Amino acid sequence: MAERRGAAERREPRMVSDAPQRSPTPPEVPDAAPRTAAARVLTLLHHGGPLSRSSATSALGLARSAIGNALAELEALGLVRTAAPAASGRGRPSPLVEAAPTAPFVVACALRPDRLEVTTCAIGEPVAPPHPHPLGERDFAPERLAAVLAEQVELAVRQQTGSGRACAGVGVAMPAAMRESDGFVHSSLCYGWADVPFGRLVTALLPDLPLHFSRDSNLAGMAEYRRGAAAGAANALVLTCDGKGIGGALVNAGTLFTGGGHAVEAGHLMVDSEGEPCPCGSRGCLERYADGAALARAAGATSAEEALRATTARAGSARRRTAGTLGAGLAGLATVLDPDRIVLTGLLAGLLAAEPGVLTEELHRFSLVARTRRLRPVPGALAEPALTGAADRAFAPLLRAPQRIGG
Repeated sequence: MAERRGAAERREPRMVSDAPQRSPTPPEVPDAAPRTAAARVLTLLHHGGPLSRSSATSALGLARSAIGNALAELEALGLVRTAAPAASGRGRPSPLVEAAPTAPFVVACALRPDRLEVTTCAIGEPVAPPHPHPLGERDFAPERLAAVLAEQVELAVRQQTGSGRACAGVGVAMPAAMRESDGFVHSSLCYGWADVPFGRLVTALLPDLPLHFSRDSNLAGMAEYRRGAAAGAANALVLTCDGKGIGGALVNAGTLFTGGGHAVEAGHLMVDSEGEPCPCGSRGCLERYADGAALARAAGATSAEEALRATTARAGSARRRTAGTLGAGLAGLATVLDPDRIVLTGLLAGLLAAEPGVLTEELHRFSLVARTRRLRPVPGALAEPALTGAADRAFAPLLRAPQRIGG
């Protein structure tokens, strides 16, 4: 969720020197299609998990000899191994390809409005359950948060000591409008930041680890596209919500649409020109009425999760109003972006489950495109889409060019 509010919204944004004097550059594209056969096999293994040699041959459309050479290269680099398959009783079984025990791991991090989540991931495996580290207002100072992040990353790396595996990189998902090439944060409403060189601060503390910073909604969107509810879509719109704020991502033909670097700030789509003021400087932004914090306030609950479970009349009314507003916001996005699939993750998925009729009715009411396409939003399929995307981002250099890192 790229632009989110929190306790920090009541303070003046922290200004840090080194602000860029030019327009933000679009983020680099880290997920370009791998070119070598070895890179393609390793990418297929990472995104889909262990597979048979014959499945790899069929999926990639390569000759058996090319797959054999690619596997031999990857085995020599210590990245994969082939194992004997279980006997099927039909024909000659194909060897199973899986990540080698010596293959590198990555650390995946997600900065949230109230906590830092850190986990590790191996090639071809889902991210491990994250370890949450609570964050308070005193942790929102850029230098302090960089130190907390570095400490938790170092702890995650130390816990892998003795495994024989090296750390290939660290992926960091951030609730921010940012320059992904170096982690420069242009704005993060939930932390009260403006023009903060956060990537530089963290790099100074972790100089020996490759660091990759990305907007959390972009990472979640790509993760849902690769292995979740957006898989196979031609033009997928993915909306995220971790309680405070709403983020968005558009994946078109497998490529993340970034615009000038801050595309699909869904939470700041105006739904009421005379509505509540938003910390972004506008009024009536979607997230003021449709994120988890808004739902909790309307329901008189202590959290969005409680508001989704509550059986009171007030909570039911709040869910319907919030779902209707979300549907109206989605209508504006659908009309402009023309997605063939809309995926809702996090608390938005919970709201969809609670009020599917209201949300879809408002989407169709306000969007001819949605009505024509008969769009019906679907819930995300991944338990941790942002962390999964962060792990993929950290693995990207290895997947593109295994020979540069393996061995």
